[in-house]
Amino acid sequence: MADAAPHASDGGALRRRLRVGTGSGVLVVVFSQVRVPDGKFGLERLFAATRHHCLFLNQPDNGWYRGLAADIDAAIAEAIAAVQPENIIFYGSSMGAFGAIATAARWPQARVMTFAPDFAIGEPGSQSAAAGLALRPGEGDIADLLAQRGPTAAAVDVIIGLFDAYDASVAARLHQRALPGLHLVTLRSSHELHDHLYSVNVIRKVIMTFARDIALEAAARGLVENVADFSAYETFARLDLAHRAGQPVDGAALEALSLDGNPGLELLRADVAAGKGAFEAAIGRLVALEARITADPALASLPKRYLKTVPRRLIAWQLAAGFAEAARQTARDAQRRYPTDATFARLAAATTA
Repeated sequence: MADAAPHASDGGALRRRLRVGTGSGVLVVVFSQVRVPDGKFGLERLFAATRHHCLFLNQPDNGWYRGLAADIDAAIAEAIAAVQPENIIFYGSSMGAFGAIATAARWPQARVMTFAPDFAIGEPGSQSAAAGLALRPGEGDIADLLAQRGPTAAAVDVIIGLFDAYDASVAARLHQRALPGLHLVTLRSSHELHDHLYSVNVIRKVIMTFARDIALEAAARGLVENVADFSAYETFARLDLAHRAGQPVDGAALEALSLDGNPGLELLRADVAAGKGAFEAAIGRLVALEARITADPALASLPKRYLKTVPRRLIAWQLAAGFAEAARQTARDAQRRYPTDATFARLAAATTA
């Protein structure tokens, strides 16, 4: 199948590309994540190192694959006819994860491996809401979609990081549903957990054959956090959403949460303190968080774009508190750790002036 013309829908246009593999009986349908430009496909370079047949899909206008069911199904059917696979796997992260799960509701024979999906498109706090999408009445959430696959469907891996409050709430709701065939894997990671798992060489090992258990691979690197009771995470998500909406946050409830070692919670606690003008308290929390990250190999391996959040906020609050010299030192330290980041170079120069 050559690159096809765009297929219009109420959600934008579908782009697709089929790469015929060499010696693999697996067809992997790879749903691009958000902000993959037209003409490109998410994770294409990653899967180039495998022998699998790969159907790459993208919706460049970032519509979470809404309204594209017929076009996606047609693309998959054409790919199956072309390569005659023994097994089919749907794969995606974030926007791509939702697209993979929505499609899997119609293809119960396909195995599914997804990372950090939104629970419902446009839900407050979700990535799709941040992209400007709104909830639609009657539109199914991922639990509803997975339930449609039935008890005899192929397995579904949903891998979710617990450092993002919204993602933690997604894990909590999936845990409550106890869906047949669902393998929920909760990690000491952020929303960018696919990048995290790639950086510690979990992803490449798993996708080479799809025979390895991703939970076991992640556990070997100290990243798995098995949770029996999600109530604390549900409170974390509720308080985080209230804070983001500009609503008052119950400080006592926030402090009472027993999620030790969760950087997302510490960032929220620091944010709430800074919002009340308690910059020294916020600074103290971030300094302690930096030390914890440095001392914990699992935390230190988090994606740089997540880790950079700590020094950026620390600099801002040090300046707000009048600690210009401390802010300059923080900027210099961050510049040494992230030498290609122009923002820290600019902040180091600005705090020196």
